[in-house]
Amino acid sequence: MTLPQVTPWVLPGLEPADVSDWRTLEFGVEAAPRAYAVTTPGEGREGAKSRHGDLPVRLRFPVLTPEQLGGVMERIAAARDGYLAELPVLRIAELLDRAVSRWLEPHSAWRQLAEQWLPLVTGYPGPVIRKGLAGYLATFRLENTRRLLEEELRDPRFLDELRPRGVVGGKSRAWGPRLTTHVFSGNVPGLPLQSLACALLTKSASLGKAASEEPLFPALFVQSLAEVDPELAACFGVTWWAGGDAALEDVAFGRADAVIAYGGVTAIDAIRARVPLGTRFVAYGHKLSFGVVGREWLTRERAAEAAERAGYDTAKYDQQGCLSPHLFYVEEGGEVSPRGFAELLASALGRYERAMPRGRIGLDEAAAIRELRSGYEFRENASLYESPGDTAWTVAYDEDPRFEPSCLNRTVRVKPVRDVLDAAELARPVRTYLQTCGVGLDSLRAEALATALGRLGLDRVCPLGRMPDPSPAWHHDGRFNLLDLLRWTDLEPDASGGRWEFAHPERGVYGGTVEAVRAD
Repeated sequence: MTLPQVTPWVLPGLEPADVSDWRTLEFGVEAAPRAYAVTTPGEGREGAKSRHGDLPVRLRFPVLTPEQLGGVMERIAAARDGYLAELPVLRIAELLDRAVSRWLEPHSAWRQLAEQWLPLVTGYPGPVIRKGLAGYLATFRLENTRRLLEEELRDPRFLDELRPRGVVGGKSRAWGPRLTTHVFSGNVPGLPLQSLACALLTKSASLGKAASEEPLFPALFVQSLAEVDPELAACFGVTWWAGGDAALEDVAFGRADAVIAYGGVTAIDAIRARVPLGTRFVAYGHKLSFGVVGREWLTRERAAEAAERAGYDTAKYDQQGCLSPHLFYVEEGGEVSPRGFAELLASALGRYERAMPRGRIGLDEAAAIRELRSGYEFRENASLYESPGDTAWTVAYDEDPRFEPSCLNRTVRVKPVRDVLDAAELARPVRTYLQTCGVGLDSLRAEALATALGRLGLDRVCPLGRMPDPSPAWHHDGRFNLLDLLRWTDLEPDASGGRWEFAHPERGVYGGTVEAVRAD
């Protein structure tokens, strides 16, 4: 099959003839460990074949000068000033919905393009991309973005005009950044849309730095937005450059009003050091998630469903997202034991492997799985359930309650606890990184655990089977999605308290005579 041509960058006002140098990212070869393409033994790198056609797959990006990048930023900011800044926010939400709808249509050319390219670029099989991308895009339909706006702003029209503040009195208006620079991560396909959509709803122009692991989707989405509203798409620039390019990043961060960055601890610290003081910086760094299953979900009637839900949470995108579980704490005393739950979870992962195979992994990732498996041979009271003949999935059961991160790629631990509330104390050593806990609990016990974990810093508790699929209005890393980008102007009402004329006419403001105050 011949892949259609794609342009993986959007840089308004910059023509290919203006570019003197180009850089190519290759996928489906050894240079991309998660690439899904299968190399035929005995063939050279250039002659390798896959089910998608000739390899390697290449995406070409312009090597920008700082002046060229600065020019793009000026143009998208000017386009924002002339159009986006004056659009009613609900109209913006409608335009976003129209673009998303084009992707969700049964015969969408955009989704077909993504489903052809993203398996090669990311290494995730086609069924994983088809299911995951469509489900994620649907969270940005109009009804969901309206809920987000109303949840955080109460009245979305604060972004359009001065609006009454309520019991405080007076009026206020909210203002988004003129231009936001985004630094994306590439672990989960489609994830950049969250950042782009939130900036868009605050009426900000956006410059996106794509991730080398997945540099394609952001440009495709902006190009699809151009079909809906070219003037709106003109407020976006998206491209890729090698991280750490000081000359480019001085421009990208220095001329932005806000910077949103995704990445590991080292990457976030490096970006933070380059963002000027006074520029709003929103960072989403490395996080850990886990699950808790209570005895009430371990009846013979419910345990299989609990394991199926936990299997989904583990299998989706091979645990590459921060919302994916590293381990499950399973309460003792149910009709199904924690070890029995591990067996059910292993069966569920086997079924997911047949329906949505794991993506291709690198040699180092496979070695990490084998190392974890071999380590369990020497653990007391441990059991290992693994895919036969390969590393496609692993469930490691042992009675050591320590919170141990997984090596990912559908490798998950199961550990017993006497009481589900013990999980909060066990998670304390990693409290700095806690994000999501998926629970199989009744409502009262879920609330008790949420309170205990919230004290540690965890920001989301959800039912099992929902861990990788948050609401668009969730408090990402415990913060707001829109409010963190906004500043406010207040128009205060007239009030009597503190007015000068209410000071004592003879004794003055501070209790002395006016003459004495003046003399001092």
